[in-house]
Amino acid sequence: MADIFDEIDEELKKDKARLLWARYGKFVIATVTAVILGVGSAQGLKTWKTKQAETAANSYHRALDSSDLVISIREAMADLTDGYEMLAHFRMAAAKAANGDSEGAVSDYMMLAENKAIKPLYQQAALLLAVMNAPEGTDPKQSQDQLFPLTATPGPWQGLALEQSAALDLENNDPAAALEKFESILGLVELSPELRQRASQFLPILKSAAE
Repeated sequence: MADIFDEIDEELKKDKARLLWARYGKFVIATVTAVILGVGSAQGLKTWKTKQAETAANSYHRALDSSDLVISIREAMADLTDGYEMLAHFRMAAAKAANGDSEGAVSDYMMLAENKAIKPLYQQAALLLAVMNAPEGTDPKQSQDQLFPLTATPGPWQGLALEQSAALDLENNDPAAALEKFESILGLVELSPELRQRASQFLPILKSAAE
């Protein structure tokens, strides 16, 4: 009888870890998107000031005010400079994700991730967002393989990539692997307070599940 209760207790610990990610996962996606759009907006503004591309700036901001952002941005693409075009693709992907079109969002993010014309910072962010917005039923191994370059290499997205990889481990009922990644997160030199707090919350639960 004790063994049965031990098994139930272990499952509850795993479920609690999964619930924590379910609670915070959407905020993680929002954070990455906000960073990209914020940095991208600065880049777009710089381009506008340098080239005085008023047509691009006006077309882009008009598209953002439309009730159908995806269609409006698509129609405005021809008028956009490179900086605004990149930002527009991020906006369009985010809008698709918000509307439940995961496949469309992932397709747009992967196009950005594979675009050698944009800076690696944005390519990496697009790859991370593609994994984060993957449709249900996506092969976890495929997602882990996509994340590997980000989790294995120091950089601005390493912590978030490790967190997403740990979430995939939890979905795959592997709390020990998730624990290892959250411990790695807390060992990073550059870490946002929010990510540090989330990692700290997961650790005691995962340690209990791994015992």
